[in-house]
Amino acid sequence: MNLSQSQNKQWNTISKITFRFVFIYFILFIVLLFSSFLLEVPLRWFAQNILNWGADFEMLSTGSGDRSYDYVRFGLNVILALLIGTVWAIIHRKKTLSKKLIYWFQTILRIFLFLAMTLYGLVKIFKGQFPDPSLELLIQPVGEMSPMGLAWTFMGHSIAYNIFIGFAEVLGGALLLYRKTVTLGSMIIIGVMTNVAMMNFTYDIPVKLFSIHLILMALVLLIADGRRVMNVFLKNKSTKKEIHYTPSINTTLKKLISVLKVFVLTLLTVAIIIQCFVRFKATDQLKSKSELYGIWESQLFIKNKDTLPPLLTDSYRWRYLIVNYKKKAAIKKMNDSIDRYQFEINKEQKEVIFKRSTDSISHRFSYKLINPEHLQLRGVLDKDSLSIEFKRKLETDFRLLKRKFHWVNESIYNY
Repeated sequence: MNLSQSQNKQWNTISKITFRFVFIYFILFIVLLFSSFLLEVPLRWFAQNILNWGADFEMLSTGSGDRSYDYVRFGLNVILALLIGTVWAIIHRKKTLSKKLIYWFQTILRIFLFLAMTLYGLVKIFKGQFPDPSLELLIQPVGEMSPMGLAWTFMGHSIAYNIFIGFAEVLGGALLLYRKTVTLGSMIIIGVMTNVAMMNFTYDIPVKLFSIHLILMALVLLIADGRRVMNVFLKNKSTKKEIHYTPSINTTLKKLISVLKVFVLTLLTVAIIIQCFVRFKATDQLKSKSELYGIWESQLFIKNKDTLPPLLTDSYRWRYLIVNYKKKAAIKKMNDSIDRYQFEINKEQKEVIFKRSTDSISHRFSYKLINPEHLQLRGVLDKDSLSIEFKRKLETDFRLLKRKFHWVNESIYNY
């Protein structure tokens, strides 16, 4: 299948059938991606009667791109592409493929990839996808993390690495906007997204289907210039200038389309930037620190006048009080179980209020900040009188936060 628009050779039968399937498949993929929520009834029928999977699957967004629903849509996509492609091949078996059709197909793929890569890239640059490791995460054993949680922690630790990966994604997408740089943009996207897809597969990140489709779309664009790429990189041969096909339209309409294209792409890009910036600001506001921000490790725990020793099997005694955000707190017990609370501080009355999201009862504790590193809490929780003394864990207590970049390393620092 040669998608080069400067080729004048006739397509053979296999190439025409392959192109028709690829064309229909990716057009349907884009259409179904944005409209399948309108097709709930036929999708459930297809899953139950054709795939024999049953119709009981969730269609509402959960953040995962690898739900049963996504695979049902994928199966429908493949079968429809095969059926429509077969009918198309039979009806037009003697007709050649027009350059105009190839041109518009490539244009659609370029625009879709540009938007996807811009969104994915900017959300990394604005640090909206991979947050900094939370305080709760800093005291979570690595063995308790999910593979995805480990990957998110790795990515979230470094702002510079996020900017680097995000810039590469934005660059690859931006290069698709210009005909002369489509090949370079496709190669960058294939490289970047192959790395992303490998992370998705090896760390069980549920965006496997979508990332693979982005790679395949970029590969389709690269194949259009495949012969010249092979000559330059593998065969050490000279290559001729690519003559790009442009549909013949009158000058006025051509200018109008160009202006409209720039306007729409600019509008969409600005919308993506605003969305990423708003998300970044919202996250930044959540990160605003309260007076009691930090990880507080209990040194003394008195329950109903009885001092509880720090036994690792104790499911009641607090081990840590974690105040990560202004209105959120978590209590980690000695046995590593965690209770999460809505959390408010009343500075005037020197009170903190704990409230479970599933409970209407508020628990009030008086607090005393003896110094920046020591805290006392006294109050009643679930009818038990508690008096607790804490010591704040500092940033320097964690290697992950304490260790900074070093040009010179006399020995390996790997823990």
